[in-house]
Amino acid sequence: MPASVREAGWIGGRRFDAFFFFGSSLVAGAMGLIALAWPVLLLPLWAAWLVLLDGPHLLATFGRTYLDTRERKERARLLVGSLLFFVPGFAAWGVLRLTGERAAFDLFLGFATLWSFHHAVRQNYGLLSLYESFAKATPRERKIDTGFLYVSLWAAFGLFLLGHPQNRRILGLPAELPALGRAVLLGGGVALALLSLAWLAYAGVRMRRGRGARPALFLLCAACGSAILPFLVIGPFEPLVREPQTPEHMFMAAAMVGGVMHGLQYLGIVVAANRRRFSRHEERSFAAMLGRTPGVAYGLMVGVSLLYLLLNSARGASPVGSIYPEASTAGQLFLVLYWGLFFHHYYLDQRIWRVRQQPSLRYELGLEETA
Repeated sequence: MPASVREAGWIGGRRFDAFFFFGSSLVAGAMGLIALAWPVLLLPLWAAWLVLLDGPHLLATFGRTYLDTRERKERARLLVGSLLFFVPGFAAWGVLRLTGERAAFDLFLGFATLWSFHHAVRQNYGLLSLYESFAKATPRERKIDTGFLYVSLWAAFGLFLLGHPQNRRILGLPAELPALGRAVLLGGGVALALLSLAWLAYAGVRMRRGRGARPALFLLCAACGSAILPFLVIGPFEPLVREPQTPEHMFMAAAMVGGVMHGLQYLGIVVAANRRRFSRHEERSFAAMLGRTPGVAYGLMVGVSLLYLLLNSARGASPVGSIYPEASTAGQLFLVLYWGLFFHHYYLDQRIWRVRQQPSLRYELGLEETA
């Protein structure tokens, strides 16, 4: 068994976790700052993110489900039933084509944005819970950390959503906020800053007592990579591309920062879990082969992700060149197919990483030494 898998108190090992779960915020932040300093590099960085991280992280879910013989047998109903999450997008597209009214289609896209961020928050919560378990955190410590995670991430998202003029235009709000609106935004920002300072003081006291250093550091990285950098540091300077045509064009750098961190985290958790899963027995399946050779698996996923890049180019809203116009029938059809893939991914993830309902996951995630 690889040394990284044998290290207790870590998901994949000290160095492994340092890169995938702690350092991912630094990698994401560096890419965002590079794009901010040299906007001409944003499109190449975006394309690299799609092929090297975003596509592989989607495919990693399929590797844990459809390609795994045991999972196909035990979760047949889930794997078939979850395909229904492609339906809402096609239904919204059908309504748009039949009536010409965008209300249902725009509602679908708005919901997709919210579920996307919720999915990232939940992934950070899951990783935080693992480090809390390793640190044997008390129920009170868990409650405080979890509360800070949810409030800080969603508050930063909300401030960015209402504070950026482009977002307000998309939402149909005044480009210039009235005095009351500015006061609310300022008050929210001050409240978030005070909350963050209070949590940092609390975490400092815990660490001086020799408790909770790892969960606190992870939570700090999660807050920086998922909220502070994309929404409060980089996002306010967007759009970085000339003549943005869609909301996605307007916030490319912010989306990329959050996506890079999320993708690295997800690939890390899948690699660590697969190593343990397939180290226990001599299973001879394609999924087992990929699980034991993560470098080969990653190379294959990058290759397949070239098709994902093509899908992005076909969906009209893509900043990396569009095969079809955004308002065209084909462009909108590929757009709902794109979001259907993500809805499917979000739902499957909610079901396949439930430690309490799947005892084998405790071993795969490093919570127990034996299966």
